[in-house]
Amino acid sequence: MQRVSGDLANTVEVRIGARRKRINECHLLLAVLWSGNRIAFVADDDQSKGRRHRQIRRRVIIGLAISVGLLIIFHRPILLAIFREVALRYASKENLKMDFRLEGNPFSYLTIRNLHAIPTGPSAIESIEIDSLNVDYSLFGLVRHGMSHLLQDIELRGAQVVLNPAMAPPPRPRPKQKPTLPDTFPERIRLADATLIIRESPNDFVVEHADFDLNPRAPGELRIGTLQLPSGDSWSRISGQTSYTHKDFILRDLALSDQEQIRLLNIDASRIDFKALAVKLDAAIGGGQLSVSTALNETESSVNAKINVTAEKIAAESLNKFLLLPENCL
Repeated sequence: MQRVSGDLANTVEVRIGARRKRINECHLLLAVLWSGNRIAFVADDDQSKGRRHRQIRRRVIIGLAISVGLLIIFHRPILLAIFREVALRYASKENLKMDFRLEGNPFSYLTIRNLHAIPTGPSAIESIEIDSLNVDYSLFGLVRHGMSHLLQDIELRGAQVVLNPAMAPPPRPRPKQKPTLPDTFPERIRLADATLIIRESPNDFVVEHADFDLNPRAPGELRIGTLQLPSGDSWSRISGQTSYTHKDFILRDLALSDQEQIRLLNIDASRIDFKALAVKLDAAIGGGQLSVSTALNETESSVNAKINVTAEKIAAESLNKFLLLPENCL
């Protein structure tokens, strides 16, 4: 009887141990499943965040692409309207009423058509009429080399400018600035049917129907329909030979009369990048000879000039006439 009871107790203990083992295995399985769900939940959350980030980045890229596309399509009219408004406001500050049409690409060239300007108050400008003005420029050249490499090509057609210095307003006080050399020399300049009139006494200074093409690749010709000096002397249909290689302007054989002619006028801006400019004149005036040479160099604080002048047998009244000085000034 005791043996049967012992066997029964051992059987119960074995079954209880097996049941406990199965319970522990279930607990372990549940723990593994729960941790797996947590890992899956974290992974799904990370993937969701990644998708949101990609969506945001995609939307930003699409927005930028649309903005760039709109800028490419509409930038020209917008920028042209801004440039025109700035020019009109500047003209208004200078007592000018101006109207014109603006065309082109603001990043490389501009064309002004049908420009009209008249004064609305004290102004040295009496009137400006321009059929067309084309300006090609290089912003890349400006950034890399400065103002001397900004302007590439200027073409002016059908222009008449009338100035009246006597009507200019009093000069405005300005802070003292160091003198500088001009550095905006275009690569090419073309002028067709241009007229300049400056009101003077007793007669106006007039350059009428001027034409020239300063082409660095080929020689050209300067033609003037009428040239009149304030003294009253005038000449018609005069011409001279020109060249413009490397921004070195040369005018030869501009004959006004047998005794008055410009044999050579040379404005050498080929070294303007180094702040250097040279001017030379060889002319016959009033039966005499005039030679002038000037070398200009810009420094940090001033402009140094070396001038040589040689004059032979020139009447004083002839100098007064061509230097636009009052009669009997010399």
